[in-house]
Amino acid sequence: MKRTVLLIVTFDTKEEEALFLKKCIEARGIRVLTMDTGILAPPHVKVDIDQEEVARRGGVSLKEIVATGDKGECILNMVRGAKVICRELFDQGRFQGVVCIGGAQGTDIGCAAMRSLPIGVPRLMVSTVASGRATFGPYVGTKDVTMMHSVTDLQGLNFLTKRVLQNAAGAVCGMVEAIGEKLMKPEGIPVAMSMLGTTTPGALRCKRILERQGFEVVTFHQNGTGGIAMEDMIREGAFKGVLDLNLHEIGDRFVAGLHGAIREDRLEAAGDLGIPQVVAPGSINYVVLGPLDHLPPDWRSRKLIVHNPNLTLVRLSPDELHSVGKLVAEKLNRAKGPTRLFIPLKGFSYPDRENLPHWEPEGNQAFIDSLKANLKPSIPITELDAHINDPEFIDPVTEAFLSMMKDKK
Repeated sequence: MKRTVLLIVTFDTKEEEALFLKKCIEARGIRVLTMDTGILAPPHVKVDIDQEEVARRGGVSLKEIVATGDKGECILNMVRGAKVICRELFDQGRFQGVVCIGGAQGTDIGCAAMRSLPIGVPRLMVSTVASGRATFGPYVGTKDVTMMHSVTDLQGLNFLTKRVLQNAAGAVCGMVEAIGEKLMKPEGIPVAMSMLGTTTPGALRCKRILERQGFEVVTFHQNGTGGIAMEDMIREGAFKGVLDLNLHEIGDRFVAGLHGAIREDRLEAAGDLGIPQVVAPGSINYVVLGPLDHLPPDWRSRKLIVHNPNLTLVRLSPDELHSVGKLVAEKLNRAKGPTRLFIPLKGFSYPDRENLPHWEPEGNQAFIDSLKANLKPSIPITELDAHINDPEFIDPVTEAFLSMMKDKK
């Protein structure tokens, strides 16, 4: 079957650019399926999925939604319709990749549609807002959306916009041509692992051991998005087991830090689905904040590390850790499948060790006491007199996980 790219564009404002991009893609031997998400005048050319259809699938006819005079509601309706149609067409095998061009409105609609697709589907957003101080989280979410800055406004063809669109055609065609029959095919037993820089030595040791046993380990960086991406993929059925060695996003979110989980459902997917999980409180005892000289006095008075000029790692207080411990216990108590918890008594992260800047055992103990007081007795908890990065800790954790996964091999 001929490879096909879905082109999502607001044809009312970007028709000329859309047709040029379509021509560039077709010149490479790739078919183009067009979707019009504009809300104003209809295009001068025939499109495969017109604006009337997109609006209708969003829940309100184009005529009705435009009559409201509410641009925000119009865009939301087109977002809903584009998402439904995009996923439906993909499930039918109608396309293998997606490309979209647009300003703020087109980026919002196009990226929403792209996020409806599984990880691994080629997708490219050529956007006027893919630079500067723009926040990419709302556009990209937890999916592998490629953002390309258009540099100029996408209003007409000129030597610069033509070059940008030619590059976009080459990029999306290259991605589509490179994919195999299946988007993602694990070479071993797929398992998820959470980690962060301050727990890397232990996590990598665990990863090497598991790989020698035939597991394929996918690691997720706990920066606020990584853990939620892991949760999403767990719910999509991508993994047979979870090694949740780093819970930083939970503590960070509790105090509204920069790396707090972007949703509140961190540490819940494996339990909801009954997937085997082994959990350790890696890096849960500090928050990531901004530049040191911008911190309020309360934060500056705590134990902290200047990670770089823009990020400061600050210890949570014993009271905060007590509350976080209860929160972790409540999440684990809802687990429907095998769950084990391991606690490193000599530190939860690299700098949280005796004689290092974050060492504060009373805070860690507050977390441990609260966790044990609120955790169901049926969930095994093992305390080890070791640091989270020590072999004396990570090896028993790995052995426990391997034991839980015996029937998955």
